[in-house]
Amino acid sequence: MAIPAIAQLVVNKSDLRIVNAEVMHPTTDTVRMTLEAKVNLKLALGVRLDPVVFYTFVRSAGHENAYAGIEIPGQTIKGNYSLGVTDQLTPILNMTSWETFVGQTVFQKETALSLYGVTTGYLGVLKNHIVLDKDVVIPSEYFTIVVCLPLLISEIALNKFEGFSIADSTFLLPAEDDGSNLVANLTLPNPSALSFEVGTITLDLKSGNTDLVIGNATVKNVTLRPGNNTFPLRGVVDIGTIVSNLTEVVSSQGSAIRRGALSLTAVTRSIVSNGTLIPYYTKVLGSLPLVANVSIGDILRNSLAHIGSSGLLSDSDDKRRRGPVQLDGPVGYGDAYNQVADLKHNRHVQKILEDEDPERRDAMIDALARYYASL
Repeated sequence: MAIPAIAQLVVNKSDLRIVNAEVMHPTTDTVRMTLEAKVNLKLALGVRLDPVVFYTFVRSAGHENAYAGIEIPGQTIKGNYSLGVTDQLTPILNMTSWETFVGQTVFQKETALSLYGVTTGYLGVLKNHIVLDKDVVIPSEYFTIVVCLPLLISEIALNKFEGFSIADSTFLLPAEDDGSNLVANLTLPNPSALSFEVGTITLDLKSGNTDLVIGNATVKNVTLRPGNNTFPLRGVVDIGTIVSNLTEVVSSQGSAIRRGALSLTAVTRSIVSNGTLIPYYTKVLGSLPLVANVSIGDILRNSLAHIGSSGLLSDSDDKRRRGPVQLDGPVGYGDAYNQVADLKHNRHVQKILEDEDPERRDAMIDALARYYASL
């Protein structure tokens, strides 16, 4: 076998392991990439490589349509060697390929990363033309978005954010100055070892599996690290829309209500980073509805605790208007019923439902009180 062929074989047979990968600071046409990789050539003699650009691409589109190029300085690789780049400004070379890769990463359980590069390598005193292009299986605990060798890599992906949840939901009465009347904690699981900065996500909230938008929410400064990522959510629930479309809402919530939950579908409307709309993240995540089943009991308990801690349940104006307070409620319910039913006399609740017939308003609150008391 010729010496150049041996040099190529050494590269092809080398082991690659990604120990850290980050995609940060997204803009409309750039990201900043950090990568740390371990390479084992399984050869006592080192291979010196000239400076090279390695291109990341979607295999079906070919390396001619690479979405990014990683600049690697010249260095000698020997034995078990660490190499990589830190916070490298990386232009997006082909937006179609980049969006395809981001989509595969978000939607699939596993995806592939293809990389390609041509360089000159030196094995001892011999100069060799080397193409680095091979397939490597990466263990599941590793996830790569950029690496320093052009390989096809099987990788754990985000799998549609399986395990997405909205918890600790609380309705705020009255709404805050910015209009927010909902706070919660949103969790986005990241089963990969990739860290990437997304930005501030604005979501439309829909009832169940319908297209009925019943509110919106904002999650600020989202950066996904490996594992579960929990962020505070602030939103506005449009009570008027819910009441006006009550039949559709109840119909869409049927199976969820039987499980003691409300089904909310969160759909990304926009993603902004450092004041700039990020179109590729907005497009990909906007096509992924995220469904959360939110415990009704938890919503009521949290909301009543918030109202109680703010003193709104003992509002002096309410006391003067409501007269004697019923302590026992309907037979079999007791104080839990009264906690919710008492909201009929709360001026903030009355304001939210001011367009409703008082009898219909009270009937809705009574039904909610009975449900809460039965939990």
